[in-house]
Amino acid sequence: MKKIVFILTLVVIGNAISAQSLNVSSAREAQNRGYFDKAKKLIDAACVHEQTMNDAKTWYYAALIYSQIGAEAEKPKSKYKNLDPDWLTKSKDAAMRCKELDTEKEHVEGNTAILSFLGNEYYKQAINAWNDRNWESCIALCDESIKMFNESAKKEYASASYLLAGRAAMNVKNDDLTKRYFNTLVRSKSKENLVYSTLFKMYKKEGDTNSAIKVAQNYVKNCPEDFNANMMMAEAYMIKGNVEKGNEEIMKAMEKTKNNAQIHAGIQAAAGAAYEEVQDFTNAEKMYKESIATVPNQFLANYGLGKMLFNRAVDKINADVPLDDETGLYDKYQEEAKEFFRQSIPYFNSAISFIEAMDEDTQGQNRSNYAACLNALKTVYARLEAYDELKPINAKLDALYATQK
Repeated sequence: MKKIVFILTLVVIGNAISAQSLNVSSAREAQNRGYFDKAKKLIDAACVHEQTMNDAKTWYYAALIYSQIGAEAEKPKSKYKNLDPDWLTKSKDAAMRCKELDTEKEHVEGNTAILSFLGNEYYKQAINAWNDRNWESCIALCDESIKMFNESAKKEYASASYLLAGRAAMNVKNDDLTKRYFNTLVRSKSKENLVYSTLFKMYKKEGDTNSAIKVAQNYVKNCPEDFNANMMMAEAYMIKGNVEKGNEEIMKAMEKTKNNAQIHAGIQAAAGAAYEEVQDFTNAEKMYKESIATVPNQFLANYGLGKMLFNRAVDKINADVPLDDETGLYDKYQEEAKEFFRQSIPYFNSAISFIEAMDEDTQGQNRSNYAACLNALKTVYARLEAYDELKPINAKLDALYATQK
């Protein structure tokens, strides 16, 4: 009798194994026929049964079924739209479990496709979080997207997620996190100007000149046709005090933009700002004026030159003059300051006129620039005791601030 019982027990166990294997096969069949509710029920059972829970195939089909449930959920009239709101996490966990168990590499191709699909789905959700201004959620979703692409060995597909995560990190003012995402993109030879310009500014602000220069060097290497890369390299050379090399990079940028007046003028204005930063005021003024000659009706060079002259006036006013000085140095500085203030007036006025000629929406986008110009002129006219000229400036400022209430 014992022998018969033992045989019967084996038969029962065999039937259980077959039943659970049948669940996987039946789930696959239901999935192929579009019966996702049935497929979900069957594969869920197989995932928790001790006879199939350690089989890579079980988890591969679980990942596949849940990813297809997600795809169905995006169809407006699908009857499976709300079958499982947590499909993305479940598909991810199943795909990762399949990868862990698939020692024979039987499901690599299919599982890789699923992981790439999930990477894209996490990215789409990150975009939604970005549009909702939910920066922290956006970053977390981008991290999941990056992980899925990396697990699928499709690291190149993660670049958009790195960029979005970096932008979200900028919005929460997390410089270290921004640098982590953006430096990854630099290493992957990104073509995105935002990546290099953001890193360059951050390192400059921190006083990390070496890192700033490395960013510029990578930008030139990775984007040899981008004139912005040459301008960044020019600024990097000037930070190091190598004005000659800086001039060479500016000339390269000029050559690349010579057939587009608007861009060329922008490069000239940027060159003016670069010279101004290293206090080469002669070349700065030259480049600002060349920009204005190329495109007279613009904001960038007019405001840049006006601001530079204004700041030079302030430097004269704040210059350290010994209390016992009898050479008239203080009065000399005050007169020089007034002259710089006078020279700034036409450039601020041109910048103001440029903004005032914009349509209402664009004016709104340039409100801070408009206020900066008006406030600068307010100070200039007050310093010069030009009270008649000051009145219309005050009226414009009053009108501007009234619209902000």
